[in-house]
Amino acid sequence: MNDININKQHNKICSLITENKIADAFLLIDDVLETINQVELSRKFNTQKETYRFLLEYSMKDVNDPERMKIYKGIQQELLEIVDTVKSDYLVKFAVHNKLINQKRILNNQIINQNITITSEISELIKNNLSSENEGRKTKLYQLFFLIWLTDFLSEEDYLTLKKYTASAKLYVYESSIIVSALTISLLRRFDKRKFYALFDFYDADKPKVWNRALVGIVLAFYYYDKRIDLYDDLTARLELISNDADISKNTEHIIYQTVRSKETEKISKRMQDEIIPEMQKFRPKIEDKLNLDDILSDGLIEDSNPDWEEIFDDAPDLLDKMADFSKLQMEGSDVFMSAFAGFKNFPFYRQAANWFMPFYAENSEVKKIFSDFDEDFDSETFIQGLERSPFMCNSDKYSFCLNIGMMPAAQRNMIIELFKQENKQVEEIKNEDKLLNKDSEDKQIFTRYIQDLYRFFKLHPLKEDIEDIFETDLDIHNTKLFKILINDEAVLEKIAGMYFKKEFFSDAAKIYENLSFKGNKEAKRFEKTGFCYQKLKNYEKALENYKKAEIIKKPSLWLIKKIAFCYRKLQNFEEALKYYLQAEPEDEENLHIQANIGHCYLASEDYENALKKYFKVEYYDPDNKSVMRPLAWCSFILEKFDTAEEYYKKLINDKPTAYDYINFGHLLFVKNEKLKAADIYLKSIRLSDIKTFEEAMSEDKKVLEKYNITENDIDLMLDFVKIKNLQ
Repeated sequence: MNDININKQHNKICSLITENKIADAFLLIDDVLETINQVELSRKFNTQKETYRFLLEYSMKDVNDPERMKIYKGIQQELLEIVDTVKSDYLVKFAVHNKLINQKRILNNQIINQNITITSEISELIKNNLSSENEGRKTKLYQLFFLIWLTDFLSEEDYLTLKKYTASAKLYVYESSIIVSALTISLLRRFDKRKFYALFDFYDADKPKVWNRALVGIVLAFYYYDKRIDLYDDLTARLELISNDADISKNTEHIIYQTVRSKETEKISKRMQDEIIPEMQKFRPKIEDKLNLDDILSDGLIEDSNPDWEEIFDDAPDLLDKMADFSKLQMEGSDVFMSAFAGFKNFPFYRQAANWFMPFYAENSEVKKIFSDFDEDFDSETFIQGLERSPFMCNSDKYSFCLNIGMMPAAQRNMIIELFKQENKQVEEIKNEDKLLNKDSEDKQIFTRYIQDLYRFFKLHPLKEDIEDIFETDLDIHNTKLFKILINDEAVLEKIAGMYFKKEFFSDAAKIYENLSFKGNKEAKRFEKTGFCYQKLKNYEKALENYKKAEIIKKPSLWLIKKIAFCYRKLQNFEEALKYYLQAEPEDEENLHIQANIGHCYLASEDYENALKKYFKVEYYDPDNKSVMRPLAWCSFILEKFDTAEEYYKKLINDKPTAYDYINFGHLLFVKNEKLKAADIYLKSIRLSDIKTFEEAMSEDKKVLEKYNITENDIDLMLDFVKIKNLQ
């Protein structure tokens, strides 16, 4: 068994246990226990098997036992703990290339040889009340982070120590934040009730900027272990306790919305790499000339003299639109900087895992060191404080930004700093206005930046291959018990579905829309959106089913009529499709898509006369449309309007023809008894595609050719003639 198989086996057994298929789980646990040969685990397992056997016997004898469900859940909990330990022990014993496990082996030896505990490390950290930027204190924090991260189970002593310092001033905000992050990724690595309790304690302590991170950890962990949560009444009770907190529903919503946005990060990064950056590189000389970048630090810029962007981007309007799209995404909280800063995570700063979660704060000695050699007239303190307040970059990227600036030549560095300062003034104005209107804006920013920090850790950390990535899961927090307890609001579900819909995650959106319940026009809109999702997923039957439901509820709009027609056509029900397209036609007579689709339906129904009329209409109003020439040529051919057909085919083969253009033109020449010309044209189709395509087309079109008195033997001879000629 290798690392991948043990993970699959672990997931399978856990699913069997939480789905109450205990007997099936027993068989698989027996197998994996043999692999690691762990006597103590085998003893625990046999005890649970025996307990379960008694429970089954009493149940079959109909013995009244009020404790039965409690015992049953207890067995499930014990079995889950056993399989978690089996997986962990297997990896420590056998994993060779897993770097994280290698780190755990080293740590295990240190724990044994040096008697290290979380309690002892926290005691060392806060000893003598050293200043926040003392190097020895930072080193202890780094060690503590790693220790918590790779600890499987918190001891009672360690848990109580953590609880003791949740609200203590002896731990600086950034230290508490690092501990919360360590607990979060440790809990996602290995289930442990005490880690849940510790996150709740940090949340309850209400330490500014720390409780936000603790709540993110709680939400993600309850999502990740949703199938287990029903087995732990105490965890559910603790969650229900915070459900009465002011703003808990709103804060949980913000976290869910941000996890939804995280699903589009790769799409945004790809678009940035494929569209924005190449366009900017091509456009750069023109921008430099038109913006006079050599004088970018002139008084004009500093006095907020804005260039006429519309004029500057006259030669690249698409680029301006794309940049505007990205600005809008940024304002919404989408992660637009992932690709920009991904390459800056190789600085020594990031060798310490804790620094991936370090809140950006102005007093950080690492940051001050970067700006220590700058010109005396540079106000580094104001700049760093402005960066700390900036809402758009996550903490990790702010450190990357500073580290990168420190490596730049002075001229380039000064330019970027000035630009940042100017933008930051505008951001501060927006933030101040936002605070007046929206008191929770700062909390939203903390949630957003922290989830982006987590995303970078799971996606970019050097050990990422050996860490189970929570962002690779469905992230359907709305389907969890946590959602039911803390929110349970269909309006929130509708907003989540809307976000998925807008960002084109149509499968996720459809699942939510199907479970919403509204009445009247709102219900019709839900069916329309659900139908559209399925249409985008190419599930035309489900799309049509939902569109038809919407049609029943309210008078269908032109949009809905066209969608129903489209689905019928995709399902090859051309009679119904035509009915709906003809219904749509009077509503929008100049719509050439409707005209073309009516033509397609007539063509599929072999009503070539009417099809030809519609295609001629499309050509008349859109003479540059090359695609309409194909059905025009084919219909003309079928209707024996050979001259018209030949005219179109000649145009097609002179302008990026397809293999089928050659084949269809060949058919025309064949029926005109110009066999050698037909053979030459057929040969071109083969060289553009292959013999198989040509043979299949000849077979499919046999009835059409036979209509013009071309016999099956004629077709066979033509096939052989072309094949032999192709070999010459």
